Amino acid sequence: LDNYKAILSSPEFWGVLWNTFRYIIMYIPLMLVASLGVAYLLSRQRPGVTAFRIIYYIPVLTSWVAASMIWKSMLSPEYGAVNNILAVFGIQGPGWLLDEAWAMPAIVLVSVWKDMGFFGLILLSGMVGINKSYYEAASLDGAGSWQKFWKITFPLIGPFFTINLVLSMKNALGTFDQVVALTEGGPNSSTETVTYLIWKGGLTGGEYAYQTANAVLFFIVLAIIAFVQLRISRSQEQI
Repeated sequence: LDNYKAILSSPEFWGVLWNTFRYIIMYIPLMLVASLGVAYLLSRQRPGVTAFRIIYYIPVLTSWVAASMIWKSMLSPEYGAVNNILAVFGIQGPGWLLDEAWAMPAIVLVSVWKDMGFFGLILLSGMVGINKSYYEAASLDGAGSWQKFWKITFPLIGPFFTINLVLSMKNALGTFDQVVALTEGGPNSSTETVTYLIWKGGLTGGEYAYQTANAVLFFIVLAIIAFVQLRISRSQEQI
């Protein structure tokens, strides 16, 4: 119990919790919007869409080690491709992974790039299962593309959207690989998350009992999310 009291009174814990919360509030909305856009584009029957479906899923299969090597180079403040592109438009690029203000947004953007293929595939499976007669009837009534999407597609993929919300929340809470690979918690601990703190303090810092208590609190949160996901899945099966 003393370990739990020490955790809740530790400034480091609350700082790491704030970093995790920052990641969540940036990652989840961007992920949901990006995956929805990707799924919508892939659901359109256009020439070359099959090849594009394969290409967009490649980041999901890429390891964080390989992805981090690429993105560290691209986000370099001196010679990175991202800042060079911004310079073309007269924009001074930030330090990205070396800047406390931009390190976490940079990790979020890289995470969205890597994960949106997986979440987009879930939404795509929902879109392709929609009865085409709904769209044909809407066309006869004079509905446009936006009206079809907002009135037909979006409501019918609601259960899949909810699954993405739960899974993205679980991913956000378990953020670890990208932090280790891209910033190692820096600069000045601005990108340390709860899982990174458990690893750093418990597995490499010798704080076994203290970080075990931290891990127990974290696993309780994950168990709650898993329970919610299970309830949602059973509700969809009943529907």
